[in-house]
Amino acid sequence: MRTQNSSAAPKRSFHLVKKELKGQLPRVTLLVVLASVGAGVGLIQPLLFKSLLDNAIPAADLRQIVLLLAGMVVVPVLSAGLHSANHYLRSYIGEGVSQRLRQELFDHLLHVRFADLEQFKVGEHIHRLTSACGKIGEVYVSEHLLPFVMNAILLAGTLAAMAALNWRLCLLALLAFPLSYLLTRKTRGYAQGLYREFSKVLEDGKSYLHEVFPGLRTIRVFNAETHEKMRWHRWIDRHWRVKAKVHTFHELIRTVMPEFINYTAAGLIYGYGAFEIINGRMTVGGLVAFVAYLPRSYSVLQALLGTHVNLQEARVNAEMVDALFDLSKEPSGETLLPSTQMAGAALTFQNVSFDYGRGDFGVQDLTFHVASGEFIGVVGPSGGGKSTIFDLILGFYAPQSGMIAIDGVNLRELSLATVRSQIGFVSQDTFLWNDSIGKNILYPDRGDDTDRSRQAAQEAQIDEFIMALPDDYETVVGEQGMTLSGGERQRIAIARALLQNPRLLLLDEATSALDALTEQRVRTAIDKARVGRTTIVVAHRLITVLQADRIMVIDKGQIIEMGNLQELLARRGFFYDLYQAQSLDLPQSVL
Repeated sequence: MRTQNSSAAPKRSFHLVKKELKGQLPRVTLLVVLASVGAGVGLIQPLLFKSLLDNAIPAADLRQIVLLLAGMVVVPVLSAGLHSANHYLRSYIGEGVSQRLRQELFDHLLHVRFADLEQFKVGEHIHRLTSACGKIGEVYVSEHLLPFVMNAILLAGTLAAMAALNWRLCLLALLAFPLSYLLTRKTRGYAQGLYREFSKVLEDGKSYLHEVFPGLRTIRVFNAETHEKMRWHRWIDRHWRVKAKVHTFHELIRTVMPEFINYTAAGLIYGYGAFEIINGRMTVGGLVAFVAYLPRSYSVLQALLGTHVNLQEARVNAEMVDALFDLSKEPSGETLLPSTQMAGAALTFQNVSFDYGRGDFGVQDLTFHVASGEFIGVVGPSGGGKSTIFDLILGFYAPQSGMIAIDGVNLRELSLATVRSQIGFVSQDTFLWNDSIGKNILYPDRGDDTDRSRQAAQEAQIDEFIMALPDDYETVVGEQGMTLSGGERQRIAIARALLQNPRLLLLDEATSALDALTEQRVRTAIDKARVGRTTIVVAHRLITVLQADRIMVIDKGQIIEMGNLQELLARRGFFYDLYQAQSLDLPQSVL
């Protein structure tokens, strides 16, 4: 399992944040304008208090009193309207950042090498695509980074107004600023560790849920409900404890300590303000106005320092996102594989070795050639490397040594997109989307071609079953096709593969889930489909490949036998033993 470099500075994610903000520069500019206007409007209210106490009330000027009171009502309403517009713009821009990150990361993951992609749990991918990208855009950018500009403008205006009222009191009020900053700076490292721990807990929870629901049948078969309840309860307890620590930290750093500093400073200001009034350097109204500015300035200061604290959370999420961005994309050449009508592709493995990083080889020094149009069967014990051959042909993994060639061209030089467009592949673990049968056969998107999908379904011996369903080809198969049997899923997958009209047909245990009658039909379909194509079939049940031109017996990643049926039986080796173990009748020529 991979380790995450916690000290690495976020790279790709923050670069994308800057790029998206630059693309939304008109909205950001409007946001700054609204912030400036809002800051100016916000500074008016305390001045109205000063005029009321120092001028209107002493002069008993009712008209002025009414106007000032009206202003005290209008100003907050106007300020609230500007705040709402500001909030909408911030949310819009922040959501744009999140969507940009999610789209770029998803696009990247679609092309990442499987060997790198498998270092992470599926739940981690989901958490980082959804929550981590959301934290960066919606929470950090929208709620902290963009308000930073507004708060900086508001703080500057507030301090200017406070200095204009009494510069001595303003200097005294500023004492709280360095104390609050030092407190925040001292807790930065702890904040990063806490946010990293909390994010890990969320990832673990999503990974567990992603596994537990598809495994409900297994859980119930083994009466493991109590076991899984305990696992989930342990996660809830862990999440509860870590979240409590996060909230306590927030409350302490962003509220309790700053308020202690602020109230202490406020007491000093009241005392010194009274001294200033006694000495005639300040009016009562001026002190009231100054004190009205004071909580606003400290509130803005806390928001600015909160941005610094939340930057640590954003950095943790950015590190997780960048860990996925750092994964290498699968290598692909640029040479296009020519598409020759009804001509099977030739395939060559030359001294190919590959392992999955577990210390054992998937295949080792593997050499063979498949001629155009040839039908090759691949058999052998489980874990011997049969399916690895398909992984390498499809470019899911790259061999550590040796060469794979299609039509004489090194696979490393070929565009994987064009190679895969000419391959029809049916895996032993059939994947279907939670969509209609017709859409699954036509996947990814070949239009609404019912005739072609029906023809492919007929070739795969599944059309009769589909047409007997109430909604025929519009029937939704459920998540991972769970409303269908294993044989029905495999035949739909075979239809999907045949629809591509491939030059190279790869079938990995494609008949393993079929009953004897259906298997016979599918074998007949395969015999028809392989005409003019190169076909390679991996099978445990030998009856599937008895008609193959040649049969390769793979064990421990190496070819231990190769030949047609008669040749392999005549050798009385591994294949002969496997043939007898499956109770197949020996041909007369072998007896």
